[in-house]
Order: sequence, then structure tokens, then C-alpha cells
Amino acid sequence: MSLVTLLVLFMQLLSLQSVASPLERMRAKTAIEPVTNLTPAGLAGQYKNPSKELISRVGPPLSGNSLYIFPDESFVYCEWADVMLTTVFDKGTWSFAGDTLELKSASDVTWDPRLERRFLVVRRPSHAEEILLVGKERDLAYFEKESGDDPELMLLIVGRQRDKVISRTETAKLKAKLIREGWKPGSFRK
Repeated sequence: MSLVTLLVLFMQLLSLQSVASPLERMRAKTAIEPVTNLTPAGLAGQYKNPSKELISRVGPPLSGNSLYIFPDESFVYCEWADVMLTTVFDKGTWSFAGDTLELKSASDVTWDPRLERRFLVVRRPSHAEEILLVGKERDLAYFEKESGDDPELMLLIVGRQRDKVISRTETAKLKAKLIREGWKPGSFRK
């Protein structure tokens, strides 16, 4: 091998080692902690964007979304707007490992649900009971680009904050209601 080839390989190895994790990238902008070792019941809840906290800071929204994480390891994702009733865009199963929530759509979701598949599960140190979900690709990149002088506000803009816990006993009824009222697969073109 030539000296140039060895130098190139060495530089590539250095660049691989310096790649920051999503958690480290967010911590470079604002104080957050990973939320780990959650059971399915501990992670279950309705995660909203915009959250009540964001609405109190910037005013009422014209649209939003809710990601329902159920303790049976299923999920339903809904969007709404001033000109659209609450509509189910995605549903399926989820898994959680380390600091990452991963979603897998059901086989009957044949369109792009516009929802990231992997979320960093974090909280702000000043909010001990909080759980925030931040998409590891689009949400994180947008957060890094736009956080400016108020990264905590940007965290609320890109994240989904748990609004309420969902128990095992209410899972079946709530999931059935969401699907009955919002599941409109004919609305999505392939």
C-alpha cells in the first residue's frame, strides 16, 4: 500500500469515530437526557405535536398530529387540520431499545404515512416525568438547522410530547374508536 492510501484510510477511520450520535447532536444544542429502560406500559401514551406547552408559547395551531403508543406494542398515527377531520395516516407495531422507539407500519398501510420510523426518546432535565419523541432523521436535522437562540422552543416544535398516559384497560376501546372514526384508506392514492 502506498503512503497516500494509508493516509486516506486513516482519515476515514477518524471521521467514523467522530460521528456524533443523535443524542449527542441534540445535547450540543440543549440540555436533554435519554429516557431508557421503559416498559411498554411506561412508554404508552398519546404524543402530541403541537403540545399544550408549545400552544401556550406560540398560540393555537391550524393543524397537528398525535402518535398513540399503546402498551400492547401497537401504534396509531393521526393528523388533523382546520380543513381536515382527524385521519389515521399510519398504524402498526413498535419496539423500543436503548433510547430509540422504532415503528413498523401494518401491511395495509400502502402509502407513505409521512411519519419517521425511528425516534429518540428524551426528556428535559427540568421535567422529570416528561417524555419527548424526536425523529432521528428529519426532525433532528431540522432541529439542528433551526434551533438558533431558543433550542428549547425548537425542541417543542419538532418533538412530540406525551400528553397523556394510555393504560392497558383503555387500549382496545381507544384504538377501535380511532380506527372507526379516522381510518380512511381510500383517501390515500398510491
